[in-house]
Amino acid sequence: MARFRLIIAVVALGVAAAAAPDPAARGVRVRFESGRTIRAEVADTPAARQKGLMFRKRLPRGYGMLFVFPGEYGMQFWMKNTWVGLDMVFIGGNKRITVVHERVSPSTPETSDAEVARASGLAQYVLELPAGAARRYRLKAGQPVDFEVPIPDR
Repeated sequence: MARFRLIIAVVALGVAAAAAPDPAARGVRVRFESGRTIRAEVADTPAARQKGLMFRKRLPRGYGMLFVFPGEYGMQFWMKNTWVGLDMVFIGGNKRITVVHERVSPSTPETSDAEVARASGLAQYVLELPAGAARRYRLKAGQPVDFEVPIPDR
């Protein structure tokens, strides 16, 4: 019986870890034109940007990930190994929204590369939010977004 409880506890910890924000990640507060504020993990290195929100099973409400790039580019994000539906908000170097992609489909371990959802736009920053958040926060192209650009860890 004790062994069974131990197995249940280990499984529960694994599920919680897959759903929880990364406590070691640097964070930033992001404020929208509506006045709503969320917390976002920062992905500002090539390795952090490549991993993104892969393998997470859920994202808490009021939470996201802010991808920071050294300049403004036309870029494309894809959802390989991203198991939660996301809204992707592309933000220019002037901190104004350029494109909002709502409810980008998650992938599964069985999703082929050809089936992986993609989103693109001109941006220096990309904010990934739980699916439905962009509508809830009334996000639209042209709106300002306020956050302090973090200094990258190097």
